[in-house]
Amino acid sequence: MSVALTTHSESSGGEGWRGGLSARVSDIVDKGLSEGVVSGALVAAAHHGRFSVQLCRGNKVSPKGATEVRPLEFTTVFDLGTLTEVVCTATLMMRLISGGKVNLLDRASRFVQSLAVGQRSQITLAHLLAHVAGYGTATGVADEILRAHEGARPGLLSSSGARQYTYNLLHKLPPRYEPGTRQLRSDADYIVLGEICEAITGMPLEKAFSRFVAAPLGLRSLNFIELSSVRSKNVRPMTEVFAPMGECPRRNRFVCGEVWDEHAWAMGGVSGHNGLFGTADDLLTWAAEILAALKGRSDIISADVARAFMAPNIPGFDPDWRLGFDGVVSPEGAAAAGVAPEAVTISSATGCSVIIEPKRDLIGIVLMSGSVANGMTKRFSAMRSDIHAALLETE
Repeated sequence: MSVALTTHSESSGGEGWRGGLSARVSDIVDKGLSEGVVSGALVAAAHHGRFSVQLCRGNKVSPKGATEVRPLEFTTVFDLGTLTEVVCTATLMMRLISGGKVNLLDRASRFVQSLAVGQRSQITLAHLLAHVAGYGTATGVADEILRAHEGARPGLLSSSGARQYTYNLLHKLPPRYEPGTRQLRSDADYIVLGEICEAITGMPLEKAFSRFVAAPLGLRSLNFIELSSVRSKNVRPMTEVFAPMGECPRRNRFVCGEVWDEHAWAMGGVSGHNGLFGTADDLLTWAAEILAALKGRSDIISADVARAFMAPNIPGFDPDWRLGFDGVVSPEGAAAAGVAPEAVTISSATGCSVIIEPKRDLIGIVLMSGSVANGMTKRFSAMRSDIHAALLETE
């Protein structure tokens, strides 16, 4: 099953368009644009396989002093930020588990022998997927790579060797608490999962994702931008197709077509936790495949595996822990009433989010430009929550 954006009209007369719902979402977006919460926003949702919302308004972020303003478009390529964790790494893991290659309760040390020491030896794939492996929030990857780059390892920063250097750093990083006892989001969890995916498939993460997920689903835009290859081939991304992220103080430049996350940037642009880019079309297609998997209609992910990730029933696991995904919550922060147990969201600081509600047969995406440049404010979080809540009103 797949859903693709086949028409980009904002007219309320199209088949599958629900005027009342589109009006509510439109009002939220227009308010956010007028108040400067974001510079542009794209929202698309499909209900029972037909579009219920499809709008794209506002502009991309511009460099300081720029006179040209570029409008946001449906074909704009976004930095998906931490959506990478689920769209790439967790989905690749779902594919591998569905194919019988691994099990959720396999120890991480089965694939990375350096993890077979102390508390690290207790970490399972499920622990890493649920962010309960025990790693602290600040891994310091970028700082460590920069220090090595400026000292004994010149040229390491964003190089092809930076990824393995990072893996070696995390092999030695002790958990801050016992695995499986509390949930604390850490980039380390999915960086390690990315390494494990490489070990299982025998290929770099970006190639494994392309072969086992992107190619079977026809996801042409969903990929990484490997910075070392860009430099070695002396090529530059077509910046006009990207949603720029804004001025980066650490890099001292305007970032466009290059991963915003500093850890993924230092690692060379490819990581299990960050670095994936893509368009609205492909993100919707991916979300539709996850919904199809729950219904037993996917060719690459089994229904049992999809349910295990979205509504886990694992001995010793807190029922609120999802594997990669987050449960759907109301704008007040409480569990949203009336949604299916498998209903999930994923979101990133780059302004991108996805919502999947199987009971309503609903998928929705929100892609916002300028959220990082304007600062991740409470108003931005409220705007995104309001859009999610409006989409969930679909009946």
